[in-house]
Amino acid sequence: MNKLKSIVAIAALAIGMMLMLGAGPAQAKLVPKVDGFVMFADYSGSMAMRHETEGVKKIILAKQVMQGINEMIPALGYEAGMATFAPFDLMWQGKYGKTEIDQAVGSLSEDYEIFGRMTPMGNGMSALAPTLDAMKGKVAVIIFSDGVNNEGIDPVAEATSMYQAARGRLCFHVVSFADSAAGQKVLDDIAALSGCSVSASGPALLADKAAVDKFVRDVFYDDVAEAAPAPMMEKVTEVIELRINFDFDSAMIRDDMMPILDEAAQMLMKADRPSVLEGHTCNIGPDAYNQGLSERRAQSVKQYLVGKGIPAVKLGASGMGESMPKYDNNTGEGRKLNRRVEITIK
Repeated sequence: MNKLKSIVAIAALAIGMMLMLGAGPAQAKLVPKVDGFVMFADYSGSMAMRHETEGVKKIILAKQVMQGINEMIPALGYEAGMATFAPFDLMWQGKYGKTEIDQAVGSLSEDYEIFGRMTPMGNGMSALAPTLDAMKGKVAVIIFSDGVNNEGIDPVAEATSMYQAARGRLCFHVVSFADSAAGQKVLDDIAALSGCSVSASGPALLADKAAVDKFVRDVFYDDVAEAAPAPMMEKVTEVIELRINFDFDSAMIRDDMMPILDEAAQMLMKADRPSVLEGHTCNIGPDAYNQGLSERRAQSVKQYLVGKGIPAVKLGASGMGESMPKYDNNTGEGRKLNRRVEITIK
């Protein structure tokens, strides 16, 4: 099973378990990470040029990658859109369907005039902002670009401003077709603005279907293992651990974590015994700040569960700061997984 991000990590250690009939086999449940997304394609003159190492027009490569990603997006009720910049055009918007996205991508020309077609990437982001503001919940913007920016607003500054205005409900992801250091730096700088961003090389995605699958999982959904209920069961004593992940420098409960917390609340109601909530952080930032952040995360989960009817006296909440990483803090992926609260139902 692929490593899971921001999902329930359920490990049940049964002590003195007596079952007349065992639980059924585990089943996969897909939980959306976002409520909507926009595929945002660079349609500038440089994208009509051949990629330096691939020898194919970058717009052709981008179309192939977009179609490949579209094929692997699950139908989880997303609101979706397809737009271009340089020039800006909102080509399609509505309830996600593979056919609609595929038709919008297919309509992009592969043979357009290069001369004088500049790349105002920041202006394109600014023009897209009203569409994103009108979308509900968490929104992903997937940029397909070579990173060339030679006109208008600084795209990194504009992305920063949009992040601040969105208050945690927006995330830019990057698929790079850069064949210059300057272009790649622009895309890297945008991706570095938030811990939620996922970056990938466009040519690498074309060469490896497994890489496309991983990108789609990282951006769009979590794969949660659910055990089928046992129809007849005697009293069970067990330890269950659940992990709730958080965005960088945030103690706010993410929308995609709420179904997990709702399930935890149901377990706590049935178990009718005390539980422990431990907050954790990655290693970015001072120790004292991370200690406070971990405590705020634990309290945030406690408040959510109390709101679901769990008595506060049955929930012990504490912060461990960055002292107990379970994953490699030297990687972006590891740091994301370390931003967590662990719920232990004893």
